[in-house]
Amino acid sequence: MRGWLGALLVVTFACGGSPSSPRVAKRTFALLEAGAEPRQRLRYAPVLHVPERMEMRLKFHVAAAATNPGLTAGRWSTGDPAVRFAGRVEVTAITPDGEAMVTYVVEDASLLEGGGDPAVRRSIEAEIAALKGCRGSWRMSPLGTLSEIVFDAPRGSGSTPTRFAFVRDMIPDTSVVFPEAEIGVGATWQATSRHAWSGVMWDREATYRLRELAGSVATVEVDVVMRAPPQSLSVEPNASTRLTSGTSHTSVKLSVPLQGLVATGTSRGTFETNFAIVRGGQRAAATLQSETLLSVKPLGAPETSGAP
Repeated sequence: MRGWLGALLVVTFACGGSPSSPRVAKRTFALLEAGAEPRQRLRYAPVLHVPERMEMRLKFHVAAAATNPGLTAGRWSTGDPAVRFAGRVEVTAITPDGEAMVTYVVEDASLLEGGGDPAVRRSIEAEIAALKGCRGSWRMSPLGTLSEIVFDAPRGSGSTPTRFAFVRDMIPDTSVVFPEAEIGVGATWQATSRHAWSGVMWDREATYRLRELAGSVATVEVDVVMRAPPQSLSVEPNASTRLTSGTSHTSVKLSVPLQGLVATGTSRGTFETNFAIVRGGQRAAATLQSETLLSVKPLGAPETSGAP
């Protein structure tokens, strides 16, 4: 049982699903409140070929529990590791309709602290170390919609693309998507989509509120609720893992520069996923719970309150 729980933690943190799986589908928008006058259409207009450096810190606590009918029950925890990523981001091209082609490279990645099971920690440390030097790219529309997010292993590393999927999945949480309409301070809008995160398809509802607009910097609060229907995650001849249910809630506050790429802010989230696992002739029901704190800022900027 202990091996099952440790494997579930490592797979959930490190793999993140197939890189070819759809990232976002069926996206819809609704303007709920236009906000105060004056109103304007908020659009991103980043500058071409101006590199920016950014830091992301992720602190997480993951706990798992499993019951093997007729045998034993077990519980497991990673402790509270904190991971730091430092990287460089740059707009390398802008299309005639204003869509930016963005590149990103991880210059440094390290596990800062944390307890929990030493074997699980060593596995996570190995995954984090492999991220140094990996490169990513994506498209960003003038509204802030991100698409075609891809991360590749450093040349000659021998790493597989799935190692970098969880970094890819964090990128959308560092951006705000604006509505087509003119809005002012106090505006509220909503985006719904089917969203792939950590190898699981989620129905995602994000509610945005414009709290402040100072020059070309917009401060936005985001409330994200996600639910995952039952789905198969892996099927092998003698082993399978099936998600039976999933729920998530994340609160985000970001100050985003409309003429730049690197936001400043924090994201706090909770997840619960339930699984049915088959290994050989044995079956188990498992629950995975996690709490995450993600902070992002321009590298060299002051610490964000509450950051890990």
